[in-house]
Order: sequence, then structure tokens, then C-alpha cells
Amino acid sequence: MTIDRPKISVCMAAFQGERYIGCQLRSILAQLADGDEVIVVDDHSSDKTCDEVRSLCDARIRLFEQDANQGVARTFEEALSHATGGVIFLSDQDDLWAPGKVARVMQTFEVSPQVTLVATDAMLIDERGERAGASYYASRGRFCSGFLSNLVRCKFLGCTMAFRSELLARVLPFPHDRDVLHDIWIGVINSVTNGRTSFIDEPLVCYRRHSSNVTGGELSRMRQMRTRWHLIKAVAGCWVRGRLCRRAGAPIDG
Repeated sequence: MTIDRPKISVCMAAFQGERYIGCQLRSILAQLADGDEVIVVDDHSSDKTCDEVRSLCDARIRLFEQDANQGVARTFEEALSHATGGVIFLSDQDDLWAPGKVARVMQTFEVSPQVTLVATDAMLIDERGERAGASYYASRGRFCSGFLSNLVRCKFLGCTMAFRSELLARVLPFPHDRDVLHDIWIGVINSVTNGRTSFIDEPLVCYRRHSSNVTGGELSRMRQMRTRWHLIKAVAGCWVRGRLCRRAGAPIDG
């Protein structure tokens, strides 16, 4: 990887994360350069999440505290709105990044300039950090980035994703009037707007599953049906806006 690689912004949504967030941030910061940044938006936690973040005393961390609970999607949206890097990584508060994750992902971006989004596999771990079965995609099936395949079953997992900052204009703001998960929204919009996705078949994230997970849990059957229908409507709306903007000669906004 070249020395003059793009600046990295790691975006994390935090809530009631005091137990794990310190370890996660240390696993991230160890892989970043001095000019990179970690944006943590705390969704009005009542525990010591923010104290844990501040205790690291690292100038690369930018902590934002919300005055009221906004939920996962809006909290990630807030984090993304503060990102200044050329490549953006999404991060959950309770996972661990495998050594070499950043270098491996950035290498993919460097050797494939046409790639706009990178996803990786993840190792499942439990509350104690011990391996808890097969990798994420070994149990979920082959990774697919297309819109139709993700309607059948979502394959995008936010904590494994990184993308070029040019994608922000297409995915923000998130569709607040729809029940759409932030990671599938980013991944699918990248695909339907002719972005290219690359999948690294290596577990570069230790994906922690525990009783207090805020993201990544299995959805009820009813909500699965609702999120799929809302995704269809949100993507259709994005496509229509894009067509109208192209006709008017205006910039296309997500």
C-alpha cells in the first residue's frame, strides 16, 4: 500500500457500549495513521460509554454526544455527516478488528480504482471474545451485492464495510420515512448507481454476538417483510430523483 493513501474516517454509532467500546477502539486505532480519524456518535447513553472513549486520550477520536436517543440509522448518519476522509469504514462498538484489516481493505481500493465499496467476511465471537461457530458468510451463504439478491436475504453487514467518500452524496440522507437498515441501503444504492463492490473472503472483523447487541440481530418475519417493501420504495424514489436531476442537469443527490 502506498504511503500517500487516502485519509480514513472510521464511523461508529455508540449506545450503552461501555463494556466493549474501549477494546474495539484500541483494535482500530492501532491500524490507523496519525492523519486518520475515528468519529464516535453516542446516542444518548446513560452508562459510561463516553467516559471510556475519552479515557483513550487519542486526538484522532472525534466524539459527538446526542441530546436525545435517535436510533441506530440516524446515529450512523450523523457520524457519516462528520467524515472528512477519502475512505470511510463503518464500525460497531462491540466488535474487534483483526490485525491487518485496514491494510487489506485499502490494498483492494488501491489496486482496483473502479471499486467503490469493499466488504469482508467476519469471525463470530461471543461475549468473552471466544470463537462462536463458523464465519458470518459461511452460515449466511455466498455474498451478493445486487439489489434483487438482497431483497431475498440481506448480505451486507455494516461492520465489515468500507467505501469511497464519493458514495456519501448518493446515500445521504438516509430515507427516514422508510424502515430501511443503513448497511443494506448503502450497499444497494452503491450497486444500483453503478458502483462496484469487492468482497474479501477473509474474516477481518471479530463480530461479537451477545444479549445486548444494538445492531445485527435477527429481524422478526413481519419486520423483514416491511424492510424489504420499504427498501423497494426507497430505491425507486432514489432512482426517480436521479432521473429528474439528470434531465435538469443538476447534481444527483442520494
